[in-house]
Amino acid sequence: MNNIKLLASQAHLVNRYKNTRSKLYKCCANIYFNKQCLAKKIVPNYVNIKIANTSPAALVTTKKAQIIRIKDKIKFLYKKKEKLNHELYKIHLRTAQEWDNTWHIIHDSILNSLNKEMEKKYKSIEDKINRLTLNQTKKPNTNTQFYPRVANETAIKFSDEEMTLLNKGL
Repeated sequence: MNNIKLLASQAHLVNRYKNTRSKLYKCCANIYFNKQCLAKKIVPNYVNIKIANTSPAALVTTKKAQIIRIKDKIKFLYKKKEKLNHELYKIHLRTAQEWDNTWHIIHDSILNSLNKEMEKKYKSIEDKINRLTLNQTKKPNTNTQFYPRVANETAIKFSDEEMTLLNKGL
């Protein structure tokens, strides 16, 4: 697309095709992000719900509401994807008819440029998922210090057998 010079009237359908294809790719990327959030059981920032009550029932309800919101977003994105696919199909047919033999060159150029953009988009999505996973996973407390069960405060030396017997408790 960089080497081909087009007049504004000629480029209208080509630009519509490129923009529609770009919207479709971004919609697919958003579906991927939301599905990964569901699979990894993480909550994206746009889904956060603030509830003043911190009772266990309120926390369970909040979690369920967040999951339902993600699932609804995925349903909405699939409807949007279907609409964009239909629109893209119509535009593709019109531009292929208008541009005839040169459409393949233009089409390949559009796909190459959009693929480069989408590689960046998916990389940023993976980074976002990793950040959310790190923030939302509970890290176990490794500062636990165990003390021996028996503290020998006398001058008597116990054998290993006696210490194991004493450590068993009452």
